[in-house]
Amino acid sequence: MVVWLALVLSYGGKEPVVDVDIESWMHELVEKLRDSFKDRLALVGLQGSRARGEARDGSDIDAVVLVDNLSCDDLAAYKAVIASMPCADIACGFISSLDLLAHWPRYDAFNLVKDTRVYHGSFDFMDTNFTHEEALLSAKTGASAIYHATVHALVFDEDSLAPTLDACVKSSFFVMRALRYADGKPYPASRAALREDASADELALLDAHDGSAPAHEALAQLLISWSEGVLTGQ
Repeated sequence: MVVWLALVLSYGGKEPVVDVDIESWMHELVEKLRDSFKDRLALVGLQGSRARGEARDGSDIDAVVLVDNLSCDDLAAYKAVIASMPCADIACGFISSLDLLAHWPRYDAFNLVKDTRVYHGSFDFMDTNFTHEEALLSAKTGASAIYHATVHALVFDEDSLAPTLDACVKSSFFVMRALRYADGKPYPASRAALREDASADELALLDAHDGSAPAHEALAQLLISWSEGVLTGQ
């Protein structure tokens, strides 16, 4: 999946990076990718917390790269470019070909497109006028993944409960955004924008992301009940 269940990454004891100039970093990435892929480079963008101005110390740099007729050799070339970048250890993201993304399931492409700040190229090769039904399917797909992951960890894999809850709390943000769009409201640009009309459960999940999480069992119960509500429309 492009965005739904966020990966919880361990940096193996490395010191967090606190001084990334993301604008300079992205412009350097664009120039290096232009050198590597020439006219085949269709889009370079940034998504995630750094694109929204919500990054914390050591937050991932989530780059989005689209290359025409992407091959396995191109993946190796992209890997080399990333390795040459400053703070390469916190770089991650999505790379694809134009044709593949144009055929990507629309409920999943919804959040990729909506969450990406473009630095080079555009999404003009595909239809970005997502319907309310596509956004609702995106929200329900995300909610079902959250429900399943939380229940599985709670019942079968308690040792993974803490990182699973963290990932599900992060993913709930994208579900909330999709729900707003499905309801005909503006797509929220940030967590702060979501707070303006958030329900009590949504506020609790946003607070959990910001460091005010309840005990694991209580947070798991909140995620389960909230995701059930999204799926049933209640």
